[in-house]
Amino acid sequence: MNTQEAEQLAKPVVKELVNCIAEKRYADIEQYAELEGISLSDFKELVEGFLEINELPYIDRFEVPCTFHPQYEYHQLSCIVYRDGRGFHVDYDLTTDGELNDLTLQMDFLFTASGALAAKVLDAHVM
Repeated sequence: MNTQEAEQLAKPVVKELVNCIAEKRYADIEQYAELEGISLSDFKELVEGFLEINELPYIDRFEVPCTFHPQYEYHQLSCIVYRDGRGFHVDYDLTTDGELNDLTLQMDFLFTASGALAAKVLDAHVM
């Protein structure tokens, strides 16, 4: 598996999760991914607290284009494929009004014993 294949597998799940966050439907997150190392209430508190502290009104939906254009090639959704073949890690930079807001959704996509891909939300990390 390469990075582009990982991005294609991750994109539909990441889209649903970002839209759940944008629409404040935190309870729906667990329909798309398991929370790993963080409770749903802590995840909600982390995101809502970040918005409040930074005086941001909301997180953009997945479809809102990111306006960040540095000198180098930038990808709002980035994947790192694990060398051992167990899956891949995903970072998705969240935005507000199309601008980066320093909060990144971090996930793992891991293959199960049956070969299915399990999505796991690790954190919403301040970068």
